[in-house]
Amino acid sequence: MTSEMKRLLLASTLLMGLPVAAQAQDTAATSGNETDAGADTGAIVVTGSRLSNANLEQAAPIMAVSREEIKLTGQVNVENILKDLPQVLPGATASSNNPGGGVATADLRGLGAVRTLILVNGRRYVSYDTNQVVDLNTIPTALIERVDVVTGGKSAVYGSDAVSGVVNFVTKQDYDGVQANANYRLTGQGDGAQYGGGLLVGKNFADGRGNITLYGDYMRRNPILQSARKYTATTQTEDGAGGLTAGGSSYIPQGAISLDGNRYMFNQDGSYRDYTSADAYNYASENYLQVPQKRELLFGQAHFDVSDHLTIYGEGQYVHNRVENQLAPTPLSGTYEIDTNSSFLSADSQALLKSYDTDGDGYTSASVYRRLNEVGNRISVMDSKAVRGLIGARGNISGDWNYDAYFSYARTRQVEHQYGNVSASRVQQALMTTRDSAGNLVCTDTSNGCVPLNIFGAGNISQAAADFISIDTVNRSTITEKVASGAITNNSLFDLGAGPAGLAFGAEYRNEHGKFEPDAALSSGDVIGFNASGPTAGGYNVKELFAEIDVPLLADKPFIDRLAFNGAYRFSDYSTAAGQVGTFSAGLVWAPVKDISLRGQYSRAVRAPTVADLYSGSIGNYETASDPCATSAALSNATLNASCIASGVPAGKIGNFTTDPQILSYNAGNSALREETANTWTFGTVIQPRFIPGFSLTVDYYNIKIDNFITTATTNNIVGACYGTAANGWTPYNTDYCSLLPRDPTSYNINGAIDNLTNSGGVKTDGIDFDARYTIPLAFGVNDESKLDLRFSGTRLMSWKFTPIATISDMSYDCAGKFGLLCGNVYAKWRLNSRVTWSTEGKTLSLAWRHLSPVKDDDVSTDYSVEKIKAFDYFDLAASIDVAKQFTWSVGMNNMFNKKPPILGDNQEQANTYPSTYDVYGRTLFMNVTVDF
Repeated sequence: MTSEMKRLLLASTLLMGLPVAAQAQDTAATSGNETDAGADTGAIVVTGSRLSNANLEQAAPIMAVSREEIKLTGQVNVENILKDLPQVLPGATASSNNPGGGVATADLRGLGAVRTLILVNGRRYVSYDTNQVVDLNTIPTALIERVDVVTGGKSAVYGSDAVSGVVNFVTKQDYDGVQANANYRLTGQGDGAQYGGGLLVGKNFADGRGNITLYGDYMRRNPILQSARKYTATTQTEDGAGGLTAGGSSYIPQGAISLDGNRYMFNQDGSYRDYTSADAYNYASENYLQVPQKRELLFGQAHFDVSDHLTIYGEGQYVHNRVENQLAPTPLSGTYEIDTNSSFLSADSQALLKSYDTDGDGYTSASVYRRLNEVGNRISVMDSKAVRGLIGARGNISGDWNYDAYFSYARTRQVEHQYGNVSASRVQQALMTTRDSAGNLVCTDTSNGCVPLNIFGAGNISQAAADFISIDTVNRSTITEKVASGAITNNSLFDLGAGPAGLAFGAEYRNEHGKFEPDAALSSGDVIGFNASGPTAGGYNVKELFAEIDVPLLADKPFIDRLAFNGAYRFSDYSTAAGQVGTFSAGLVWAPVKDISLRGQYSRAVRAPTVADLYSGSIGNYETASDPCATSAALSNATLNASCIASGVPAGKIGNFTTDPQILSYNAGNSALREETANTWTFGTVIQPRFIPGFSLTVDYYNIKIDNFITTATTNNIVGACYGTAANGWTPYNTDYCSLLPRDPTSYNINGAIDNLTNSGGVKTDGIDFDARYTIPLAFGVNDESKLDLRFSGTRLMSWKFTPIATISDMSYDCAGKFGLLCGNVYAKWRLNSRVTWSTEGKTLSLAWRHLSPVKDDDVSTDYSVEKIKAFDYFDLAASIDVAKQFTWSVGMNNMFNKKPPILGDNQEQANTYPSTYDVYGRTLFMNVTVDF
C-alpha cells in the first residue's frame, strides 16, 4: 500500500466524527458509484482552507460528522444533528414557537447564529431573512456527505460572519445511480409525526469527465400543542413561597382594567372584583410545542471537464418552506376611553368608572387587560421560497497553478399571513358607546359598520363585534445575495525539504440587499396581537482581497517529525460605516514525533452589521423583565424608592401595583453600527499512537474575545442600568437609561421600552474541546469479522462573560454554568457526547449518550423557585440492516428512557423550560428506508 493511500485511509477513518487536523473526502463506497476527487493526487481537502495537500494539517480544530453518523441519529432535519454537537448551543428549532419563526439555526459557542457562517460545498448558502442567517431546514439531510465544523475565527478565509466558526455541508459528488429514501418519526405518545421522502438521481457521462446529480424531497412535520404534555400544558409561575403554581398572563378572558394602579376584573354580568395573581390566564395550552412544517426541495449540481484547463460546474436549489406558529388569543392592551354608562356594565362597575371621570364627560381613561378569546388564536403562516444558482469554472493554468472562479445568486422571499390581530383604533371606536333614539347601545361613531364591544366578562364579545375589530395582516420580505469570487492556488509552490508549500490568493465581491414590507396596519402601530414592525430597506456591498499560505518548515529532524506554518489575510472594503478592515490568522503545527502533533492559531475575525442590523425599523417585542418598583425592595430601600418616584410612580403605589413579567419593548437597527472584532487563540494536540492502532485523541483550548458586540442591551439590563440591582444596593448606574423606560400613566407599568441595537461591551469566552475515538476489530459477526467504534467527545466551558452595555462594566456577568433571563440560554460547563457502534457487513447497532452538566440561575438578585437545573443525560439507540447493498432499513429511538425536561417558573425561555436544549417531546421512534436501483 502506498504512503498516499495510507494517508487517505487514515483520514477517512478519522472522518467518522472527531475533530481531526485535516479531513479527506470520504472514500468509503456509497450506494451508486461515487468517486473521490482527491484520490488521484492523494490531496486532503480541508474545510477552512483553499489549499489542499497530502501533508496539510490545519492549526484550527475541526469536528466532522459523516453520513453514517447522520443516518444513525434518525433525524429528518439538520438542526437536530448539529444541536447535539458539544460545541453547538441550540438556536431556533422546531420547538421555538414564541419566539420562533419556524426556522432552525446553528449557534457555535453560544455566540449567536449570526456569528456562525453556514456554507454548502465551501460557499455561502441562501439566507432566510435580512439577518442573513441560513435556515438549516433548507439543507437536505439525505444529500449530505459529511458536515465539517471549524471552530474559531475564519474571516480571513471566508469573510464576514465566521466569528465563532464555520459549518460546511458537503454534498455527495459524482453520484451515479438512483436512490430513493423515506423516513418516519413519531413520539412515544403517538403524536408529532415527521415524515418525508426523496429521490436522488446521478449520472456520470463522457467517460467520467462529467456528472449531473439531481435530488428532490418532500418533508412534513405535524404540530404538537403544549396542552399535549402535562409539564407544558399549564403556565408555571412563582408562588412567592419558593414553589411553582399555575399562572400565566394578567391579560385575562374576563377582562380587567387598571385605574390609578389598582386592577379590577369583571364577572360575566359586568360586575367587578379585585384582580389577584390567581386569576392569571393560562396561555400555554394553545401554543405549539412542535411547530408544523412542510417543505419541498429541489437540488441540482453538475460539472464537466472540458479539458485539464477548464472544468465547468454549477449548482441550483429551490426550496419551498411553509411553517405555522400559533399563540394564545390576542392580549388587548393599551389605554382606552370607556363609556361610564355602558349597559355592558353593572351599576357598581358604572359607579367605579364614574369615580375616576374627573372631567365629567361620561368617559374614563383606563388601562385594559383583556384576552380576546372570541377573536381566536393568533396564527402566523410563513410561506418562504428560496432560490440559489451558482456557476463556476476551475482548472489548471500552467504547471502547479490552478484557478477557481464562480458567481452565485441567492434570494429568499417570504410572505407571512397573520390571523387573530385586532385594530386598536377600532377597539377604541367600539368602546365609545351611546344610546340611540330607541334606547339601543350603539357606537358613538357608527362609521365602518362599528359594533359595540363588550370586553367586560368572559365570552361577552359578540361575533359581530369580534369581526369588526379583527384585522388580518400580510408581511413580505426579501433578501438577495450576489457573490463573485475567484482564487488562484498553487499547492506546490516550493519545497524547503519538509514538503510542498501552498499559496492561494484571490478577490471577492459580495452584495447584500434586503427589505421587509410590513402590513400597512402593522407599520402604523394600530395592530395589537403580533408584534408591530417598521419597514426595513437597504443593502451594502463589500470588495475583498485575500491570500493564504501553508509552508512545511522542517521534517524528519530530531524532535521535529514535522513543523508547518499557515497563515491568511483578507482586506475588506465595506460600503457601510465599517469601512476598510483587515482580518488575518497565523498558526503552527509541530509534531515532535509521528504520534503527537501540537497546534496553535491566532486569528482576527470580523462580523459586519447585517441588513437588519443597519436598516430594520422599530419592531415591537415582549421582553421578560422585572420591574423593581413593584417589589417590596422599593419600600425598604430609600435609593430605589426615590428612583421609582422620579420615574413617575406615585409614592403610595410603590410596591403596590400589578405588573406583567413581559414588557412591551421596541427594537430597531442602527446605521451607525461598526463591525464586531473577534480575537481568537487556540492551542491543542492531536495524539495518534502507533502502538494503539485505531486510537486517536484531540484536545484543544480556545479563547475568544469579541469587541463592539452588536446586540440589544435587553430591557432587563436597561432596567438594571436605570435603577441599579440588589447586588449594588439599588444604586443607579446611569440614569440616562431611565428615559428608555416610559411608564403607562394609569397602570404605572413600564410600557414601550426602547432597546435598539448598539455596539456593546462585548463577550469573552474560553474553554476546552476534546474528542477521543477507538476502533477495535472483533472476531465475530459476518465472516467472523466486525468492529467496535468508541467515541467520546465534549467541551468544558470555562467562562462566558458578557458586558451588555459598553459604558457599564460592573453589569457584566459570567454565563458559564448558568441559565436564565440574563444569559438567555443554557450554558452548561460540560457538554458531552459519546457513541458506541458495533458493525459487521451490512449490520450496525449503535448506542449514544448525551450529557449536560448542572446549571444555576444567572440572577443573584432574584430568588426563583428553581435556582438550579440538575445534570441531564439522554440515551439514543439505533440499528440498521443493509441487504445486498441495495436496501437499507434503519430503526431506533431517541431519549430511550423518556426523560422529562426541567420545569421552571419565571426564569424560563418558553414552554416552562428551555425547549431547544432539553427534550420536550419524550421518547421518539424513527424508521428510515433507503433503496438503490
